[in-house]
Amino acid sequence: MRVIRRRLVALAVCGLAVASGCTPQTGGKATPVVGEPIAVVAGTPLTVEQLQKKLDDQSPFVRARYVDNDKKKEFLDGQIRFEVLAAEARARGYEKDPEVEDAIKKIIVQRLTREEFDGRVQLKDVTDAELQAWFESHKADYQKPEMARASIVTIAFGGTNKLTRDQAKAAADDVVKQATAKKEDRPFFKTLVEKHSTDAATRAAGGDIRYLTAADVEGRFGKDASTWLFSSEDVNAVSPAFEQTAADGAGAFVVFKRTGRRPAIVRGFDDVKNQIKNVVYRDKRSTAFGTFVDELKKKHNVQVFEDKLGKLKVDPNLAKLPMDAHDDGHGHGGHGPATDGMPPLPVPNEDAALGGGGGVIDKDGAE
Repeated sequence: MRVIRRRLVALAVCGLAVASGCTPQTGGKATPVVGEPIAVVAGTPLTVEQLQKKLDDQSPFVRARYVDNDKKKEFLDGQIRFEVLAAEARARGYEKDPEVEDAIKKIIVQRLTREEFDGRVQLKDVTDAELQAWFESHKADYQKPEMARASIVTIAFGGTNKLTRDQAKAAADDVVKQATAKKEDRPFFKTLVEKHSTDAATRAAGGDIRYLTAADVEGRFGKDASTWLFSSEDVNAVSPAFEQTAADGAGAFVVFKRTGRRPAIVRGFDDVKNQIKNVVYRDKRSTAFGTFVDELKKKHNVQVFEDKLGKLKVDPNLAKLPMDAHDDGHGHGGHGPATDGMPPLPVPNEDAALGGGGGVIDKDGAE
């Protein structure tokens, strides 16, 4: 019974909101329908013209199935079955079901935005001047300096550290010697990091400091270290020990192992113009849609009582869940907003519309 009710609820949505072909009835009598009736369901004619439109709305591949009259009869039978189910759903009052009303709202909102908003902002309306302005304000995304990646062993001395400067230098030189002897062996360098490095953060990452620009390296480790790291393309090369000192006499020796290199990226406006066009189009569309909604808020005298927000209760533990846990149990990520903030559209499957054996897909995927 539960599955049957879901099917009828879905049919009520389709029959009431997607123009199933039935004409509203008043006082138990069908409103006159213009056209030649090909069937009558619950007192309401289904006309040749209506059936033709339904057939024309199918894809060419689907229409090709219905060339001869026997197949056309199958199409008609499918439509009659659809109309009978929709009529039963209405007879049971499902058009007043909150689930149906919500689904109808989603459908008619999508139709409103398609017919009244979609023409306001089109891709062809995006100008070269707008594209150029966007490029200039986001140039850093398309023009990046050369970068290098390295792993390091840091050996601190002085201050609260156990080693003196001379001891740290000797240990660093030994690391250079061992690492150079096995410079192609990256796992070996990690063992040196684990054994000798006194910097907890980089030691936990196996010594990896990821990709940095020359300016980044100079700021963290000094000009000599930056010059060495960007001096050649020899990946896996091992540096001499570079000394860093602090005002209190403490310091460290740092040994680098180059692990990667990225050339500079310089992409001009013409290189990214088409890519930017789609971004600017989406931005303009989003802005225009906000304006469209604001116009409707004024037209319909919207009032908001934000002081009531505190009455909404949400389990604070939900915020601790990973993002991929926020779905609807079917891998769809729940019922969040779709493009332009429009809710997703629930639709019957093709077999239901054509009168095939598929029926209507239930929420849980059962037919």
